[in-house]
Amino acid sequence: MIRRSVLVAATVLAAVVMPAGPAQAIPACKSGYACLYQWWADREHTEFNGFLSIDCDGSAVSSGTRSGYLQFTQARCNSL
Repeated sequence: MIRRSVLVAATVLAAVVMPAGPAQAIPACKSGYACLYQWWADREHTEFNGFLSIDCDGSAVSSGTRSGYLQFTQARCNSL
């Protein structure tokens, strides 16, 4: 009984001390697409954290931090 109480108390304490952040899976940039990943500090997208841009040829440019709320957009590359 004491073990169970200690386990419950430790679990509650861990939940209070280390709240879960906005965990999101990062979508892959598919072949034939240009992709833009933008990270925001808040859900309302008012405070910008950083970005990652992947061009049609696979080259990437990034700046800032990759943490917070992710906004992902993609566009099909033109094939000539």
